[in-house]
Amino acid sequence: QDSSGYTAWTRGVDEGALYTLETEDYREQVAYAEALEAKANEIQSSIHLSEGPLVKLGWFRTAEGDHLLIAIHHLVVDGVSWRILFEDFSTGYEQASKG
Repeated sequence: QDSSGYTAWTRGVDEGALYTLETEDYREQVAYAEALEAKANEIQSSIHLSEGPLVKLGWFRTAEGDHLLIAIHHLVVDGVSWRILFEDFSTGYEQASKG
C-alpha cells in the first residue's frame, strides 16, 4: 500500500514462501471432525493479503482416507478460474489413481 492505493505484483521466490502446507494425522482418532474443521478454519483465516502467502494447503490424514484443503485468497483466483483449476485437480487425481 502506498499513498495512491494498493499495488499488485507477482511475488518472487526470493520474497518469502509462496505457499504453506500443514499436515495433520487423525488416523488414530475416532471422533476427529471438530478438530479437522477447526484446523481448516485456522488455515483459512491465517491468510493475510499484506503478509502472504496467499495460498495455504492442509493435508488431513484420516482412517477413511486423506483430505486436501486448498485455501487461496479471493483476490488471487476468481470463481470461474477456481472451477477450472478444480477440474484440473480432479482429472490429475483420477489419472494418478489409475497409474
